[in-house]
Amino acid sequence: MRGHGLGRVVAAVCLAGALTGCGVIGTVGRAAEEAMADPAVITEDAPFKGSPSEGFAEGIAGIEVPEAEAVGRFPAKDVRAAYKVSRRLLEAAYLDEQSLLGGKPEAYARLLDPEQRKFFLKNLDHKDEKKDTRAWVFSFEPGTTELVGDAVKVKGRLSAAPGKDKEVGPLLVVTYEARFVYAVRPAGKTGPIVRVMAYTKSRHEFWRDEPGGRLRHWEGDSVDGWNAGVECDSPGRFHRPDFRSEGGGDGPLQDAYADGEAPMEEGECGSVEEI
Repeated sequence: MRGHGLGRVVAAVCLAGALTGCGVIGTVGRAAEEAMADPAVITEDAPFKGSPSEGFAEGIAGIEVPEAEAVGRFPAKDVRAAYKVSRRLLEAAYLDEQSLLGGKPEAYARLLDPEQRKFFLKNLDHKDEKKDTRAWVFSFEPGTTELVGDAVKVKGRLSAAPGKDKEVGPLLVVTYEARFVYAVRPAGKTGPIVRVMAYTKSRHEFWRDEPGGRLRHWEGDSVDGWNAGVECDSPGRFHRPDFRSEGGGDGPLQDAYADGEAPMEEGECGSVEEI
């Protein structure tokens, strides 16, 4: 059993710099509001046109995987296997349609270590938001949203480094950082079409209980994360796109595509220029 507990710590902070779980950022300014509300601007045929995300790859292909090299006492084949697991976990957490539309995250749960899977499913959609493991994946509020087209634009990367846990000893830590951009519209309607972004930076931890044993993995604590283009008062750990362009953020205007923005306090909700 992992020494630091079964749960993944995900803070509820809202962007212009939010962590997963809080309704986030609206686009601000009259021109931006009109653009987001006008289906003629974001079209079904080219929903990412004119956005920085237009140049991102589609789907999990957008997650860059470096060449595997030995890390600490973990050989290159372990690092290669860990990258594969991390990539699959990200795909299930952010790209699985059933989970995205508010359904049960079955694909994601199947990939978890059995010990952590039990905890995840026990606390999924818990009434207490601090215990709710829905925050481990990205989900729109059920019945509110449908995806436009088959593409989700993705840009991210993996990296590996040695670590240590007081209970299990040496760790192989895979850090991931990624942006996922979705084109969505209200369920059952033709528009408006808007874009929503989920940003995440976190880690997966790998170890062996004994030499020669299987390589186990664990969802580590979140380092940073925020969601742009959703209402600041989205319910619980689900997200509700800001189809009305009302925003609600009162923090400083930030660039959703820029790295290194100033972090926000837990529960804070800010504003972004565009998605």
